[in-house]
Amino acid sequence: MDAFQSLKEEFNIEEAENEVKNALVKADEKIAEVREGIKSQKYNLEDKEYIITELQDLIASDREVMSTLKDMITQGAGNPAMYAVYATLSKSVRENVAKLSDVEKEITDYQVIESNEEYREKVLASKERMAERKAVTNSGSTPGQLTQNNTYIFTPAEQFEIMKNANVKPVEVEQPKFDLS
Repeated sequence: MDAFQSLKEEFNIEEAENEVKNALVKADEKIAEVREGIKSQKYNLEDKEYIITELQDLIASDREVMSTLKDMITQGAGNPAMYAVYATLSKSVRENVAKLSDVEKEITDYQVIESNEEYREKVLASKERMAERKAVTNSGSTPGQLTQNNTYIFTPAEQFEIMKNANVKPVEVEQPKFDLS
């Protein structure tokens, strides 16, 4: 038996390797589970606000460098490579402004979704309260809270018949005179 074989047996290297492999498999499964969870996770607005401030800072610093480069180029102190750097910074500013716009749109969409969810919850809660009130009034456990309205709305024909039977005489109403000439 060589020295390596005796060390493997002494320290149970094969068992440790199997444990490591099992741990890696479990870790891969956990990573896949977390990635699926992230897809359905709602974003935290604080994270979005941080991204916005970072993008704004980056845009401001790029514009400062662009201003300095512009001054150097207009005074003739810049070499041709400065034009390429200026163009790259300009492109970077445009891309960052577009990203900033996208992030702000996501925040707005997120807030709209959140407010809709809050609205649905409020509507559901009010419907539950109404159902509870109806259940209480129908069970009769709280007397005096039930209001009954026995109002009948007459049709014009019925109203005319009642007035005719009650000998109500029509009142002459003076009509205004219009000059149509």
